[in-house]
Amino acid sequence: MLSSPSKPIMSSSSPIEIRSHPSKGRALHATKPFPPGAVILPFTPLLLLPTVSSLTSVCSHCLRPGNPRLCSRCHAAAYCDSACQAAAWKTLHSRECKALTKTLADERRRRMLPTPTRALIQALLWREIADGLADLEGHVLEKKAEGDEWKDVEMMAMAACAFSGKGTGEQDVRRAAEMLCKIQNNSFQRFDPDLGVVGLFLEPTLAMANHSCIPNAAVQFIGRNALLVAENPIRAGDEIEIAYTFVTDPLPKRREALAHYKFTCQCLRCRDNLNVYQVAAISPCVNLNSQSLVPDVSRFRKHPATSSTTKQAIINRYNDSADHISNAWAAIESPSERRKLLKSEYSKRKALAEEELWAVTPLPDILFRISMLYSEEEDYAFALAVACLVATACDPYQYPSPYHPIRLVGLFMVANLVSQTAAATASQTSSAVPVFTKGTLEQELEEKLREIDQVSLCQMLLIMVLRYSPDRNGAEIGLAVKARELLDDIEKLAGREKEMSLIDEWRRDPSSEKSQAFFEFAVVKQVDALAILGKEVLKRDFES
Repeated sequence: MLSSPSKPIMSSSSPIEIRSHPSKGRALHATKPFPPGAVILPFTPLLLLPTVSSLTSVCSHCLRPGNPRLCSRCHAAAYCDSACQAAAWKTLHSRECKALTKTLADERRRRMLPTPTRALIQALLWREIADGLADLEGHVLEKKAEGDEWKDVEMMAMAACAFSGKGTGEQDVRRAAEMLCKIQNNSFQRFDPDLGVVGLFLEPTLAMANHSCIPNAAVQFIGRNALLVAENPIRAGDEIEIAYTFVTDPLPKRREALAHYKFTCQCLRCRDNLNVYQVAAISPCVNLNSQSLVPDVSRFRKHPATSSTTKQAIINRYNDSADHISNAWAAIESPSERRKLLKSEYSKRKALAEEELWAVTPLPDILFRISMLYSEEEDYAFALAVACLVATACDPYQYPSPYHPIRLVGLFMVANLVSQTAAATASQTSSAVPVFTKGTLEQELEEKLREIDQVSLCQMLLIMVLRYSPDRNGAEIGLAVKARELLDDIEKLAGREKEMSLIDEWRRDPSSEKSQAFFEFAVVKQVDALAILGKEVLKRDFES
């Protein structure tokens, strides 16, 4: 039998319930309050499979990254170990493998089947999956009316019917096409922090969560499972809303991305066309930043872009999606060509940088990739300076909740780069010969890094990553695992008794006056200083 999907029993003890909605059809509601960062509920998938491009880089069962081995029979699925292969064979792959090898002799064609087609084949082969899709909305009539989109749906449906051996008659194809519409309309892109989108995830109850461009919850993935995590404070009875698209994209781009779902978002961000700073200013999570890299919450509420018509006009002119940059970056392997790309894209948004509008998309994505480029070139000091700028001037305004996964990635990136610069600084200290020419930006960064207790800074940033990770199952999240491993290494270092006593006191009671002063000096002040140097790095290397 196929393992039962994680479909919560809607009882008085369930943390969520599905209710009818006057304009959205159905909606997911909380039955009790959740603070930001709380895991509302974990979900096990009804459908989970890798994208075609990720087939050989993630396990087809657990979707963890690695070097999985292809199934010896069909060569269309790959598994990280025998346990995953056995679990997949018992649940889904036995029938899928037989169907694919029987109908497709070419191994390459099996591997190249589109992910939605593979998902539909599984639904046709397993009644339990088809039953799980039954109550979902597929917007079939709207897609039929659009013509071209429906032709694509019918083509994939016909292929899935043929490969599954379930018949290709008109009624068979129509039923399969309707199932495919439901899969396309209700599945999530399974995201990996290192690899990007690696698969398709569908769970019927989680699919009931509606969209908002100012969501109060987010979906995070751990192996096969998904966690629904509160992003803002949620009260009992509140509708739980998540984002289906990149909420920091400009309004036309968001509407274009949401057109697939056949609705127009009516959230405040969309209705009033609010910019990223205006949304941050009204966020219920702003006060939580008192223990973040931007502890002065007035910087959120009183940012000039919330009221300046000049800055708002610049935002409207330069705000754009980062998709084309991501696609161009992925197609380039040469560091020199990547530098050219980023220099060109940065120069196009120079007006945003000049106005200190760092959080306006696509500038944060450009800066993130510039930091990555420096890191690949092993120029960790420059990478760190730019990463500090992203972590203080971009991420907090795009995602005001310090629990947001993008914020945690930014914190870990800074911590990891500090661990690299700390090692380099230690090796340079023993050398009597100056490493850089006096008066250069390189020397200024080197001197600043020598002033900082980089080990303590790294340690405290890692503690923050763990503090803001989801309160349940957090240790299993890849980022938290990496943070814990690096933190364990640091805490084994000898001769740090004085620093450890201060850090332990801050860890126990971060809100005390002494702890806040220590945090301001050891973390906030140092990261801000590096971020200022990050601006100088950009001026020198990407504006000239």
